[in-house]
Amino acid sequence: MEAFLLLVTDAKNDDGVVEYLRSLGRVVEFYRLYGYYDILARVSVNDPGELSKLQREILNTGRVLLIETLICAEGES
Repeated sequence: MEAFLLLVTDAKNDDGVVEYLRSLGRVVEFYRLYGYYDILARVSVNDPGELSKLQREILNTGRVLLIETLICAEGES
């Protein structure tokens, strides 16, 4: 299962969020953004429960203020 996470970060901790995302095995790629969102991360997980766990882990760092999640439809590319 793949999803895109749009992250709003605390501006002072942007680099820390990037390093944290790199340390997670489930983040396939990420991009820094300009505008309301700061980071777009593509993640690959086994199921919705694992996605929820990943979101909680990211939010619990205290460096991310908001996550918007876009779940990809299965079989679409």
